[in-house]
Amino acid sequence: MKQSILALAVTMLAAGGAAAVDLTEDGSLKLTGFYSLTGAKVLSGSALGSSSPWTYQQWKCPCTIQGWEYASVYEKSEGWQFDQESLLGVQIKKEFSPTLSATAQLVARANNPNRGSRPTLDWAYLTWQPSADSQWTVQAGQFRIPLYYYSDYLYIGYAYPWVRPMPDVYGWPIYAYQGANVSYRTQLGQSDWAATFHGWAGGYTQHNDAYDTLIYYTTPTHESWKNIIGTSVTANNGVFDLRGMMMWYKDSTWQDGPAGATYTVRDQRTRIMGISANMDYKDWLIKSEVDRYEQVDEAKGLNNIYKYALVGMGYQWGAFTPMLTFSRYRTVLAPIEGRDTRYLSLRWDFRKNTTLKFQYDISKDKTQYSYPFFGDSKLLSISLQGIF
Repeated sequence: MKQSILALAVTMLAAGGAAAVDLTEDGSLKLTGFYSLTGAKVLSGSALGSSSPWTYQQWKCPCTIQGWEYASVYEKSEGWQFDQESLLGVQIKKEFSPTLSATAQLVARANNPNRGSRPTLDWAYLTWQPSADSQWTVQAGQFRIPLYYYSDYLYIGYAYPWVRPMPDVYGWPIYAYQGANVSYRTQLGQSDWAATFHGWAGGYTQHNDAYDTLIYYTTPTHESWKNIIGTSVTANNGVFDLRGMMMWYKDSTWQDGPAGATYTVRDQRTRIMGISANMDYKDWLIKSEVDRYEQVDEAKGLNNIYKYALVGMGYQWGAFTPMLTFSRYRTVLAPIEGRDTRYLSLRWDFRKNTTLKFQYDISKDKTQYSYPFFGDSKLLSISLQGIF
């Protein structure tokens, strides 16, 4: 594309942005924000070879899940729904000096079963650099876990070409960590390539999380990721953007009962790996991402390996960016849980810092459960997204 959408969004949000609101006369306290007004309608669906209506957990199907973290599910019987993914976020940044700042990000979601509908504090951290032009950056506080290429901007719809990143790839019960990270940015010799080396550590516990409680177990379920250690390397030259990531942690999932906690998994060592390769050249763009989740313990009878990936190609024609994308998700061993999805999306940048998107998804459920899961579906989505 002629100008990287992600780079523009990142620059505006991280540096205050051209449209940032100064909350103090000296400009040391700034406010920026983002929003998504998203609606979608399930056109049709089926499960286990039948198009007859069925019920999965509390949802009336045909249905489709588009947000695993907050259990954003669209049901055909509800028609057009605008209450599953719509949100408004604001980011406040206070600069204490050229090398020290504090950032907080609050998000109000139309659908937030994790903590109710009130605004939640998604980010809250301090940033320090040894000097104003230092290549090193140290941060401490609460962050999104950088598992994916778009992790930091998952809910900033303006930053990517689709209505939402592919749900076959994006979504785990734990999406934040409380801890610290360090990054180092450098130019690679005399080339056009720049690299960022990033490491993080911490942990997070989510009680009664929507992913486990609503989608899988139907009773209040808690999950904790402890002793998180992760690292990533990113390299780009203005055309190609490459990223590799690896993270380890100890996973625990449990439910409360009269006799105490009942664990599904307890302190199980887990590893997640990911590679993304993107191209943004003239009017063409290519997006790709491949990830692998491993939680194997022969002594406990655990062999949880998941593979998920996406690949897409688009072309910018003036203010319009049509794109065709494919995604795939599979567990390795039976009972298989899997899905294949095709996406046809159109982004229309009809005014500054604002975009209107249309998307049509055809999703095939490859899950081999004895009961109907979310099933096959066809979904039509529309979203107005922007930054300010």
